[in-house]
Amino acid sequence: MKSLRAKVGCISTARQSGGRGFSTGCEAMDQWLPTGGLHPSTLTEWIAAHDSAAAGSLAMAAAANRLRQIPGRPLVIVDCSGTFYPPAAVSMGVPHQRMILLRPRSGADAIWAIDQSLRSGAAAAVWASLPMQVDDRDARRLQLAAESGRTPGLLVRGFAARGKPSFAEVQFYVSQQRREPARSVTNRSHESARSMTNRSRDFEVISVTLDRVRGGAVGKQLALQIIDAATIRPLSTTIGPQTKRHETAAEHLASQLAHPAIAKRVAARRDSRTAS
Repeated sequence: MKSLRAKVGCISTARQSGGRGFSTGCEAMDQWLPTGGLHPSTLTEWIAAHDSAAAGSLAMAAAANRLRQIPGRPLVIVDCSGTFYPPAAVSMGVPHQRMILLRPRSGADAIWAIDQSLRSGAAAAVWASLPMQVDDRDARRLQLAAESGRTPGLLVRGFAARGKPSFAEVQFYVSQQRREPARSVTNRSHESARSMTNRSRDFEVISVTLDRVRGGAVGKQLALQIIDAATIRPLSTTIGPQTKRHETAAEHLASQLAHPAIAKRVAARRDSRTAS
């Protein structure tokens, strides 16, 4: 039954090449994906286990790789919480002159900004932090925008989004392990031999789980660190249960967007949740 569930969960086939893919920033994670990287016309989600910079940093590493692939176009950054720190993005390899930073006042404004940025095709990628809930209608809207504009949407979302229906092509779950303190070295003869080990312990260990991928197997896990010069250093890879999650979509969602009157009521409810 486990084998059957795994096959059913991956019944959708890998997307046919419609453009050159780009790296997540970690070769080990790229190998999890059927196309060897992220597709440029899709949404990718990084689900954060808790408030931390790990999920956002990994998404920004992917954005930096996309910028190197598409010179001349900007990265649109949609910061819903008002906490985005541009120097941190620069440290991850994103040139400051190629950033367009948007700070929407409401959830509805954020969805509109992401939709327009993806649909325009003028951006290399759209990076967005979405602390609020995103309903099926808006998620489908963003997916269609990414496909129409052939622009990747790199979305950072909270823990509440894990396990919910998603229109993202790939979804990673990101958590952080407790830091192992570096031991002091008293014997100088052993200092050079231990220096690299001790240095690696100075960085947070990040755990990444592949929760969703179109045409591939989920459940793969990787421990990694983001070290100097925004380098992602894999530590270990494990194969977790590959049947915990299946690709799901909102079957009740119509192929077209909602009637304007209905969409307005949905947006009003979303804004009231964001304000609370």
